[in-house]
Amino acid sequence: MHHIKWLILGLGLFLISCSHSTDQATPTVVPTGLLTPYHTMTPSPIQATSTIKVTIPITPAPTATPFLYTVKGNDTMLGIAYHFGISLEELQAANPTVDPHFMGEGMKLIIPISGEIPENLPTLTPLPVQAEQPKCYSAGDGGKWCVVKLKNEMETSLENLSAWIGLYDTQGELISSQVAYAPLNILCPGSSIPLMAYFDPPFPDEFQAQSEVLSALPVATDDARYLDLQVKIDHQTFNQDGSQAVIYGDVIVPDGTPSPSQLWVLAVAYDSNGDAVGARKWKSAGETNFNITVYSLAGKIDHVEVLIEARP
Repeated sequence: MHHIKWLILGLGLFLISCSHSTDQATPTVVPTGLLTPYHTMTPSPIQATSTIKVTIPITPAPTATPFLYTVKGNDTMLGIAYHFGISLEELQAANPTVDPHFMGEGMKLIIPISGEIPENLPTLTPLPVQAEQPKCYSAGDGGKWCVVKLKNEMETSLENLSAWIGLYDTQGELISSQVAYAPLNILCPGSSIPLMAYFDPPFPDEFQAQSEVLSALPVATDDARYLDLQVKIDHQTFNQDGSQAVIYGDVIVPDGTPSPSQLWVLAVAYDSNGDAVGARKWKSAGETNFNITVYSLAGKIDHVEVLIEARP
């Protein structure tokens, strides 16, 4: 069972799309229903040992003969799979680092022949991205939300961000693993973004999360696929324990900028330690004003950072 509990929070300032904002959680109270809080896991600290080694499992196939396909402007992953006579699941298994919702024109996809998945997948070496140790939080059903925060310290924007997350027991044995994708396709210089994955229960009392960045591609400075817009947060309120907030805002399209055909707003909540405790993504249906209720996965919200993505 996969549940996505995204959390968004903002700042009452104007921000360009490649900027982020922070704000301290004030005691402003909004009357809302009671929020059932999530409980963070409290295992004893596990010291990393030489027995724990990140190994990304790949489904083997002995006689695969794949080739690369270049994505065109209007392509979808389902359409590409249908064209080559393979299932969508087979195409996704051959391209585990590709988010079907963010396939850019010119991207290379591996097409497996006869439904076979290649044993050794040719992958692009990701650009250096700062990745913090994953943090995991307990969900109400006993599952775990694990979060990897990536920061872009380069001078250029990055896109197609993904990371592998693996959970290990105290003996260094892999319990479960997933590929997590960024909630926005673009990460501007100086900005951070959480990659989140949900893991079904059960879990041992103690475990350790490890991660490895799989993909991070540069965005050319003259790339016309993204618009520089601004977001204005008009009002925000918090409930008493800081686990829930309501945000009201508007996205501003500067004069001379075309109206976006696709528009997303993302806000990430951080606790006092700087750990991402949740995020929520808002998608426009043509409007530019938004009103969103957001929640914390664990603990009190200390500050938030707001990001947007827009396409012409």
